[in-house]
Amino acid sequence: MKQRLNSLVSKLRHKTFEWIIEKEIFERLFPHLEREKNYGYPFMTDQEMATATSDLNVESLFRKLERKTHRMPKAYGEAFRHIMYRDIHSRLSNYHALAERRVNPSV
Repeated sequence: MKQRLNSLVSKLRHKTFEWIIEKEIFERLFPHLEREKNYGYPFMTDQEMATATSDLNVESLFRKLERKTHRMPKAYGEAFRHIMYRDIHSRLSNYHALAERRVNPSV
């Protein structure tokens, strides 16, 4: 029973994540880029969005976080790092699953 409940909660989280991403893409980003409505994004074209995306520089931020965890007290830094990796892994897994469904809709 508990396993089925956990499975149901997991599916609900994935569906909620998918709904949030798809809603932003179809109901905010696309209309913004088509100039149907201004949603306040800091870009107006696909090229400007690509530049804004590149400017986010996730890899650099991740390296900075890694260095900071090594400067923390040992036990705290290791615990912080574990939680950070677990959280990032979970979030990226959601993006991966959604990307897989968009690339291969039969999944």
